Amino acid sequence: MSWLKLGRATLRRLVLLPLFGLVTTMVIGADALHAIKSEGSTELMLSAASRLTVRVAIGQISLSAAYPYKDALLWGGDVGEPPQTVVSSLLVKANDETIVVPLSAYSDLGNVKTGSLDATKDGFALNLHGGDTAVSYDATLIFEHGYLKSRTVSLRELPEERREKTSYTFPKAER
Repeated sequence: MSWLKLGRATLRRLVLLPLFGLVTTMVIGADALHAIKSEGSTELMLSAASRLTVRVAIGQISLSAAYPYKDALLWGGDVGEPPQTVVSSLLVKANDETIVVPLSAYSDLGNVKTGSLDATKDGFALNLHGGDTAVSYDATLIFEHGYLKSRTVSLRELPEERREKTSYTFPKAER
């Protein structure tokens, strides 16, 4: 893959860039976990040999004491104790084309700590990892042919016992 020629030090370098009117952290590279800011926006970028360039901006916000849902309705939270932060935005572009990501695909992900982008046969995968200790989870959003295809979230401690899988279908518009 041509992006590997840049060297690991270059691929893992953090750069501050303005994105959508915010200052964000950009991480370049694949297959490596990168820290996600607990508040504000973090940008992940993937350049694959298949001429695919992906940019994902992940926004997180702190939950206030007035947050109405106190039960474990959010990944990364526990019974009576919601996570401290929650994903508030997920902006995805592949080769400068915006990909629609519904709120339901990310709004229940709390305390996201790390993320990565991986090239796949027909697109790419966004991997997010969050929570602490017993409530740690892994979330994977699969994008194919310019659309969100599926989302899988599983509890890291018991991945086969506590898991959600969602499939998405969107009307295919001419691009």
